Amino acid sequence: MRKRILLYAMLLSTLASAQKQKIGDFIESTSYNLDKIGVERRLQYEPQGNAFFCENGTNRFTRALYGSHTDWRLETSDRPVFAVVKKGHHRNIRFEVNGVPLDSAAMCRAWYRNGIRHYLVGDRRWKWTLYVMAVALPQEEGAVFMFSKSASCSDLEAIRERLSIKVLSAPIAQPKLHRNGDIGADPPGVFEPLSDEVTVDAAIMGKEGDVAFVVVKLDQVVDMPFQEANQLFSSSVSYFKELSGRIRFQTPDPFINTLGGALTLAADGDWDGQTWLHGCIGWRMPLAGWRAGYLGDVLGWNDRAVSHFDAYAKSQVTEVEPVIPHPSQDTTMNLARAEKKWGTQMYSNGYICRNPERNDQMHHYDMNLNYVDELLWHFQYDADTTYMRKMWPVLTSHLAWEKRNYDPDGDHLYDAYCCIWASDALYYSGGAVTHSSAYNYRGNKLAARIAELLGEDAAPYRTEAEAILKAMNERLWLPEKGVWAEYQDAMGLKRKHDHPAVWSIYTPIDCGACTPQQAYEATRYVDRHIPHIDVEDTGYQTISTSDWLPYSWSINNVAAAEVMHTALAYFEAGRAEEGYRLMKANVLDQMYYGASPGNFGQISYYDAARGECYRDFGDCIGISSRTLLQGLFGIIPQALDGKCIIRPGFPAEWENASVRTPYLEYKYTRKDDCDVYEITQHFRQPLKIVLRQNLGGGAYRDVEGTDEAHQLISVQRTTQRDGASVSVTDSAEASSPSVPGVAEPDLTKAFRQVKIDRRFNAEVDDIFKNEYLSPRPQSTTLQIPKQGIGEWCHPQLTAEINDSVFRTLIRKGVFTVAGVPFRTPAEGENIIYTSLWDNYPDSVVIPLKGRAKSAYLLMAGSTNHMQSRIDNGVVTVTYADGSTDTLALRNPDNWCPIEQDYYADGKAFKTAGLRPYRVCLSTGDVSRDLGKALGIQGVYGREIPGGAAQMLRMTLNPEKKLKSLTLRTLSNDVVIGLMAITLQ
Repeated sequence: MRKRILLYAMLLSTLASAQKQKIGDFIESTSYNLDKIGVERRLQYEPQGNAFFCENGTNRFTRALYGSHTDWRLETSDRPVFAVVKKGHHRNIRFEVNGVPLDSAAMCRAWYRNGIRHYLVGDRRWKWTLYVMAVALPQEEGAVFMFSKSASCSDLEAIRERLSIKVLSAPIAQPKLHRNGDIGADPPGVFEPLSDEVTVDAAIMGKEGDVAFVVVKLDQVVDMPFQEANQLFSSSVSYFKELSGRIRFQTPDPFINTLGGALTLAADGDWDGQTWLHGCIGWRMPLAGWRAGYLGDVLGWNDRAVSHFDAYAKSQVTEVEPVIPHPSQDTTMNLARAEKKWGTQMYSNGYICRNPERNDQMHHYDMNLNYVDELLWHFQYDADTTYMRKMWPVLTSHLAWEKRNYDPDGDHLYDAYCCIWASDALYYSGGAVTHSSAYNYRGNKLAARIAELLGEDAAPYRTEAEAILKAMNERLWLPEKGVWAEYQDAMGLKRKHDHPAVWSIYTPIDCGACTPQQAYEATRYVDRHIPHIDVEDTGYQTISTSDWLPYSWSINNVAAAEVMHTALAYFEAGRAEEGYRLMKANVLDQMYYGASPGNFGQISYYDAARGECYRDFGDCIGISSRTLLQGLFGIIPQALDGKCIIRPGFPAEWENASVRTPYLEYKYTRKDDCDVYEITQHFRQPLKIVLRQNLGGGAYRDVEGTDEAHQLISVQRTTQRDGASVSVTDSAEASSPSVPGVAEPDLTKAFRQVKIDRRFNAEVDDIFKNEYLSPRPQSTTLQIPKQGIGEWCHPQLTAEINDSVFRTLIRKGVFTVAGVPFRTPAEGENIIYTSLWDNYPDSVVIPLKGRAKSAYLLMAGSTNHMQSRIDNGVVTVTYADGSTDTLALRNPDNWCPIEQDYYADGKAFKTAGLRPYRVCLSTGDVSRDLGKALGIQGVYGREIPGGAAQMLRMTLNPEKKLKSLTLRTLSNDVVIGLMAITLQ
């Protein structure tokens, strides 16, 4: 026993440093929300008119105010304590008013409204109440604070008392910020003051002493005449009030009515004066892709839209011919991704670089698809032929680049190369991918229409669009499941992965690559199979992005933009009630239960790995604008065809609603059995209004209006024929059936060990020491690294598999797992590995004799999230009469990755109720829950020291004579090994 403990300690010490290097560099695995896990949430903010309100709130530095279009911002709190944030100029700012520190006053009511933070503060040490407003300066880096006291007109002493204000400013506690001080990405408290470096300033007082201002320019309190400060304050307030009024919602739901202003202000914070950014705070940097680029048109900023598209048009490569053929993988990145070299198929003409007006910077994303999709939406808002002609070369060069890179075999289905938000672990190894094919379908379809308008040849683009749609329907649409496959393998058995993530559902719906019936059926798949998570006791549920295991960043998260895009797909499929409920779940989760009022954040509190993380993320702001305006209010311009569809997604009980945008506004009222829409449009070119009415089951009917600026459309109400939404927690289809291979062993009957030593072809710990070089795709792609573990974001990842302790516990050639004895050698080769890699055979056949009711298998091997919810391999027992029994090896039900433990929480991460017995190779511990047995913490990585084998029990027919057992690998990426067979 002592020897075992010492060996384990030695192994842990060697693994600890390796694990730190491997898992510690996963930036997106860091969480500062562990203290919040399992803590009951409360509604932190509530709507009051167009404001987010709280009383005696406790959140500090969580609502940013954005002024000028720079990286300067003012962090505000639920009480009047603030921080200036700008690299090199961070500053904490607090106030004492008549001796009372404002952040410790007895009572504080706070509102976030029109981009301004308002406070009403009271304390027993005062005989009056204090009103405070904080507003950023719109044209320069700074802010103005206004203080005003209010006293009872009968209390002369309170009326006469003058305000006495101290401004306390100090450096922040942690000036080196990881993600700009964003929620969940930097530790709490980074904006608190360094107490030993406080600067004291005075306020700018009015003559009567009951109104005062404090003006901050950059990070300094500045003095100026009272009237000048008053004018600066008034003009700033007026600016943001007008800005926030750009988009207005009025509905029976007060939780929705706050969103117009919040959306506009977040979008303005994401604008840098030239382009839309990756995010306002934690990811404040340029980005050509993701979904922020929708904002200009959806919010009516045509000038900003053109500026953004022009800037990145100049980032398109135009003078580098693709002279280096496929494939061009980066050997320094273990073949996981493309080599960054000019002249390859990827880094050549048509490629759009990351930064605006720079076409000489290689990056590792395909930002083209999102950028072009947003550009095409711009033309749907404004079919300006002059601008279309200017951008025509950008569009055609992009489509040629996509075809050359991601459909080199010409089958009209496209590979996907980091082209959506959920890219940071997705790889398809040259396969046929639903979401990228859908984007290319829309790109070609609208290019054909634009060509017609410009007098160009539309035929090539129309032909390609038709061919893409045909191929998607024939190869990727799964009629028996009513959904698209995530992808079809390009290699091996060319199988279809039939558990799609949400992006493979909302993208084809959003791109119109489907019939209305397909859209309806695909959203029903989300109801049944995508994990749903309660937003407290509100009756609303949010969703995760997939049901894949094991966890890897961006693969299975609760991400706000993904939720909102899925909600948009529900609206587009004619499922208004379900779209509204999903959208509302995200709104409540992020903006009212979350730590930041009105936040368009990235990651939800319900995300198992990160928790609430990042604020005002460009991707979420962009798609939320579409979900609200194109989904809920149903304003869908189709300027390329001269019309604007209005397809409201209102809940059935709403009897009135109104929306105002710079390009269209309407009022909806219900009168008896009619829906009446009073519509006013302001498009540059008037569009014919078409009112689209949902009929249920995906069907709809169109009622045509005119292209007049003002019109009234009245339609008879209909009763929708639609099934009720079924959450994954309630669906019978989603309930886990009995998982084969995991039943308890029968210890009442004798065991018979099968000798397979002569067929061993490896030692267990060889698995990640190999180089898996063939077969590999013959096109440039994202793929598993050559060591057989990791992905393109972590191409050097490996795992230390070490069975030395396991071998010391073998007695007389036998190791016992849960009472089952297995024959296994203490030295030398001890496993038969199979794989579709050329390193090992794809299958192995083991002769068997006699009869048995069970075969116990000791196994070990690899799997990953791209092989989840699909059979990775199969064990087939053949009887003497030629009949067979099979046991499918399926991630995560009964097939586990050798290097890690599955994280399971019964929500986004679900496994079968009974897990296989696993054997920790570094300790010999046997458990159905090695994570618990070994004290493995966290969601990401969950490495098992030394790795683990597993035991499966295969049920056999005891009446039949055995002939053989065949182990066959089915999945391309994996290695599946057999260590021992014991019959019973």
